[in-house]
Amino acid sequence: MEEETKEVEKIRIFLRRSPVSVLGIGNRAVVWVQGCTHACKGCIVPESWDVNGGEEISISELADWILAQPNLEGITFSGGEPMLQAREIVALIDSVRSKRDLGIFCYTGYRLEYLQQCSSNDRKALLDRIDLLIDGLYVESLHGDLLWRGSTNQRLLPLSDRYRQILATLPDRSAGLELHTDPDGSFFLAGVPQQPNFRDRFESQMCDRGITLTV
Repeated sequence: MEEETKEVEKIRIFLRRSPVSVLGIGNRAVVWVQGCTHACKGCIVPESWDVNGGEEISISELADWILAQPNLEGITFSGGEPMLQAREIVALIDSVRSKRDLGIFCYTGYRLEYLQQCSSNDRKALLDRIDLLIDGLYVESLHGDLLWRGSTNQRLLPLSDRYRQILATLPDRSAGLELHTDPDGSFFLAGVPQQPNFRDRFESQMCDRGITLTV
């Protein structure tokens, strides 16, 4: 007899922002999950690597936050590595989609072929719910000015028909960056930089102007 699977209640995230228009089609709620083992050189958010970092939040609270955002086309999951919390993301997507039809974008450092052949049932269940997958590790030496991805080895893969036609009409160049500010004066840059080594250069330029950035 198979052991009963316990329902997941929480997910660990690095950040959430909405609306974001540079990480997918239309206005999106973006969830950067916490935890990544890829450690890609040149990653723009290495703070999201620590599996014990970030914030643990209930799936119901995060779903309510997404549902409260107006005029959304969908949700984008980035990170971090979303596949490390596939079961939690599946629960979140199902909770949201039970009330609202939102499209799903998802980033992963794994190749689609690997996920299809070698993954757990949780990861395959997540693939079944994704409309557009951006797969592959970020490779700094292959950095390009590309739509929603950082290096030329990464692919835009429609896994449903939701975005297939519109994707074919879009120019393959960076959607740019957005600056998101908080009431406490902190800020976060969302998007995919057009040039490599963006974070180091940005922090260096701020330092030259007497501005010290803290994480």
